Amino acid sequence: LSGHKMYAPFGAGALVGAADWLAAADPYLAGGGATAAVAERDGRATVTWSGLPHRHEGGSPNLVGAHAMAVAGRALARAGWPVVTRHEEELTARLRDGLARIPGVRLLSLWPGGHPRLGVVAFSVARCGGEPADQRLLATALAAEHGIGLRDGAFCAHPAVHALLRDADGHQPDRALRASVGLGSTVEHVDRLLAALADLVRDGPRWRYGHPDEGWRPVPDPRPAPALLR
Repeated sequence: LSGHKMYAPFGAGALVGAADWLAAADPYLAGGGATAAVAERDGRATVTWSGLPHRHEGGSPNLVGAHAMAVAGRALARAGWPVVTRHEEELTARLRDGLARIPGVRLLSLWPGGHPRLGVVAFSVARCGGEPADQRLLATALAAEHGIGLRDGAFCAHPAVHALLRDADGHQPDRALRASVGLGSTVEHVDRLLAALADLVRDGPRWRYGHPDEGWRPVPDPRPAPALLR
């Protein structure tokens, strides 16, 4: 599991599994700490791997990351899973309902409508300002003009996303959009996204964008540079 999925900093995570399976498996990362002994026999090096948990923790441990994950876990436990679940379910339902009302927006889902859902909604947009929509440009315009961060692409699940994007005529787009809600999200955040996306679908971006091969960006960029870059 990834620590940032539970509000810990990026770069920390955990490997969880059955102890007997992990004890028999090759080390996840070979390195110091994972080795109990290294010897040379008949001109060849032999390695005796450590037992659990050191077997899968080669190298210097990420102590700060591990502590941060523990703090995040305790904070989630204090909030209580019913509170966390209810908050995400309510915002996710509001987001999905609003997206379904925007012309040309298609929700992507592996399961039927009544299935329980996490606060992650993938979708595609057919047209933007009367032209075929570029999903990456839409994500860039939402960020640049509205201060809203979405993910665009295939979300580390390329075959699944591509299968969901394939239309009845066999057309195969390769990118979609994904919005996520969490404990820091509010009704106002969801409504801002829905309003901004509806404006883009109807009128297109307000700014000019260029350099699509390198990733769309405003040309010229009217935003002031951060103070530390001035």
